[in-house]
Amino acid sequence: MNIKQLEIFVTVATTGSFSKGADAACITQSTASQHIATLEGLCGVRLLDRTGRGAIPTGAGKIMLAHAQQVLRSVKETEQAILQFRKADGVEISIGGSTIPGTYLLPKAIAALRDSDPGITVKVEIGDSSEILAKLLEERIEIGIVGTTADHKLFTSEPLGRDLILLVARKGHGWSEREDVRPEELLTEPLIMREKGSGTNDVVDAALMQYGIKTGDLTVCATISSSEAIKQAVLAGCGVAFISEMAVREDLRQGDLVAINLTGLTITRSFSLVYRKGRTLSPAAAAFSFMVRKVNL
Repeated sequence: MNIKQLEIFVTVATTGSFSKGADAACITQSTASQHIATLEGLCGVRLLDRTGRGAIPTGAGKIMLAHAQQVLRSVKETEQAILQFRKADGVEISIGGSTIPGTYLLPKAIAALRDSDPGITVKVEIGDSSEILAKLLEERIEIGIVGTTADHKLFTSEPLGRDLILLVARKGHGWSEREDVRPEELLTEPLIMREKGSGTNDVVDAALMQYGIKTGDLTVCATISSSEAIKQAVLAGCGVAFISEMAVREDLRQGDLVAINLTGLTITRSFSLVYRKGRTLSPAAAAFSFMVRKVNL
């Protein structure tokens, strides 16, 4: 049996007339009769009694009517749900952001999306880059913004912009008045680092290795997974730290923190929009991705 046969059966059974049912279905009465006959043949039982008072559902017909109406309601609800999905209306998307883009980029994109597509609800998960990529693989989120390179065999990746990683110290630190500091001087200075798996940690590791400096040889006084907490630790005088310029922009402007120039060393990294390779983004996720591209870093 098919949806068309169920629709015709329901219209005939509820109107009690083959002619009225045919008119409602925009078909001829003979075509309606053929559909009902085919349906009865498939069921192996009479569904409608043809009487002088019209078409009356038999006992089997009453059972068929109740279930057919339920099926047609479900079909209608499915059509409406897919339409909402296509229009990105009344849907929720799950996205992820590593610490810096999750804190400083995604909120701007969410605000922009709210203006253009208010029917979309955004659920955001924040973690380091490796955690966000893992959640993408587990399909716990649909898209992610990370500050590290994603495996091109597993993910589709699109660059969004560049981020400058600064070495910062609090105002009054012994390095704050110097024009530059040699990279090897880091070996004896208390340093606050991000955790393994963070994009910041990865690019700092790679940059220092150019000078033969291993992060394992540094005097690490604390490892913290939050850029905001690292900034507060620097302000409290715990040590110096490598941190995104976006996270300390206002503190540098106010003079509470000072950017330290490491001789010959500039550290940058790219932010990327990533999702599972071979997967089609939902219309809501595609709309959000469009807003992310428009937001200035």
